[in-house]
Amino acid sequence: MCINNIFRTCMNLIVLLILFGCTSEWRGQFIKIECTPSDAPKYDYRATSKEILTPELDSLLRIVKRRDVFKPCRELTYLATFVNNDGELITKSRIRFIPSGKRWAYQPEKQDEIIVQYEFTKADFERNKKYQLNESLPTDQWTSVVKTGIIENVEEIWMHPFRDNQYNFTEVAPFPQVQLPMEIGKAWKEQISPKGGYGDWSNKTIISDFQVVLKESIIVPYGKINDCWKISARSIFDLGESHLEYWFNEKLGFVKFIYVNYGKQKLTIELQLVENK
Repeated sequence: MCINNIFRTCMNLIVLLILFGCTSEWRGQFIKIECTPSDAPKYDYRATSKEILTPELDSLLRIVKRRDVFKPCRELTYLATFVNNDGELITKSRIRFIPSGKRWAYQPEKQDEIIVQYEFTKADFERNKKYQLNESLPTDQWTSVVKTGIIENVEEIWMHPFRDNQYNFTEVAPFPQVQLPMEIGKAWKEQISPKGGYGDWSNKTIISDFQVVLKESIIVPYGKINDCWKISARSIFDLGESHLEYWFNEKLGFVKFIYVNYGKQKLTIELQLVENK
C-alpha cells in the first residue's frame, strides 16, 4: 500500500513538472478547428421582458439575419500587444477568431457562436499576475480555447470582446459593435451588468457610450485596409473609466482595437491574417 501511494505521488509530481515546470510546455497554442456550419436562420430575435418568444410576438421581434461579416469558418488572426501604464510590455501574442456558423448555445435566438483561440506561455501568465486589476478574480489558470457569442443582422453587428486571460478587463470596457446604417456622428449607448463570477466586477453596472468619428484607411499587420469606420467609445462604472477606439470594415469586420483600461494599461489588437475556408 505504501509503495503504491509513493508511486502515485511521484507520478503526480511528474505531471505537475511537465505542466508547470517548463515554460515551453505550459502554453496556449492554436489547434486545428473542424468547422461545419449549419444553415443560417432567417431571423434574429429581440429578447422579450420575460425572454420568452411567442408566435404572436414573432412578427414584432424578429430581425433579418445576416452572416456577411462574420463569415462561417473564416479564420481571422490578430496580434495583441499589452503594455502597462509606463509603456512596458506585459505580453505580445496572437488571438484567432473563427465564426463556427452555428448558433451560440447561451442565446440561440440572437447570437451566433465564435471560437476564440489564445496563444500564451507560462512566462506570460507569471508576468501578468502583478498587472491584474481585478484582485478577487481567480488567476490560477488560463484558457486556450473559448466559445462565445456574436450578433450580425440588419440592425447591428456586435461581439463579445476578447475577454479571457490577461485581457479579462475588456469585460468592463465597451463591447465592439456597430449600429446600422453607419454614418459619421452617429451615437448610441449600451448598459451591461456582469453577474456573479467576475470578482471585483460582479454585479456592477457598466454604462458605455459610442460615436462614429470618421471613415478612413488604416495600416495593420494584415496590410492596408480601406473604408474603415472609426468608433470612439467610453465605459464608466464604480471602479473607473475605460476607453476603446476601434475600426470596422464592412468586409473584414473589426480590424483594430485600442483599449486604455481604468488602470491606464493599453491593449492594441490588430488584424494580422485572414484565411477563408
